[in-house]
Amino acid sequence: MEEVLTHEIELYPPESFLVLMEHEVNKSLRYKHPLTLVHLAVEANPKSPQTQHSAEVFAINVLNIQLRETDIPCKKGSEFMVLMASTDEQGGRVVCERLEKLFNATQQTYDRVSFELSAFIGMTSVDGNSRFSSNTLAHQAAAALQHAQSNHSRKAVIFSQIPE
Repeated sequence: MEEVLTHEIELYPPESFLVLMEHEVNKSLRYKHPLTLVHLAVEANPKSPQTQHSAEVFAINVLNIQLRETDIPCKKGSEFMVLMASTDEQGGRVVCERLEKLFNATQQTYDRVSFELSAFIGMTSVDGNSRFSSNTLAHQAAAALQHAQSNHSRKAVIFSQIPE
């Protein structure tokens, strides 16, 4: 029987995250507030279920420490999403830069497991003045993350800066 690793700390489940994101999108549209979505993935080297688990728990701890109480973090598979209400692109960049510094350290150790962590970060923001949907926001953040992963970028990729 295969051992299943669970996380000690839980974030919002994907289903709850989607409901909260829909609510925040509607609120942003109504009150013309900016909204930012960060999408990130972590990969551990050497690759093994134990090191990947340690990398994900490390990422969860970083998110729990670094995010505001009003931010909405979610874990889906080995990826994370963070919805930041009333946060414009500049504010999102600041958060991404802070996360880059923490994730891109050369060697990490969590629960006596040493690994090298690679974090790929994609981000998108909307200003609240234009029409958009939660699907649009999610697709833009996913595209930015995909761009970061395919280019092995150690810096966050901002959707608005991806060449068309």
